[in-house]
Amino acid sequence: MIYSNKPRTYRILPVLIAALLLLGGCGEQRFLAPDAPQFSLPGLTGEETITLDDYRGDVVYVSFWASWCVPCREEMPLLASLWQSHRDEGFQVIAINVDEDPAAARQFVRDHGLEFPVARDADRSVSKLYRVAGYPSHYLVDRRG
Repeated sequence: MIYSNKPRTYRILPVLIAALLLLGGCGEQRFLAPDAPQFSLPGLTGEETITLDDYRGDVVYVSFWASWCVPCREEMPLLASLWQSHRDEGFQVIAINVDEDPAAARQFVRDHGLEFPVARDADRSVSKLYRVAGYPSHYLVDRRG
């Protein structure tokens, strides 16, 4: 299941995460959205491949972002804090970067000490798959995908 939220709706995010962690997803099947589109992307460092399916069984917050995006810069420390607080409960973050210059994205990750997986969507193919219209854009995927 996939949930989308608009930028700057951070106040409701902890409530959604808690509900998904405790309940394992939403109620009856008739209320479920389609499965989240699968993807496999290189990590920002190029040393690993990040695949959504590897996180099935966890609640996954997929965030499309860019280092030049002001709201993205504001939310990353909050997202890192949420991940630190809830990762042991099965909450994961996959940050998908769309910068044209990967060095700028790597510097941003270093500057902010981001430890969750950061993927690179160089050609924005996954962004198109998720119909991303602007940055940041977020999708919350429940334990069932």
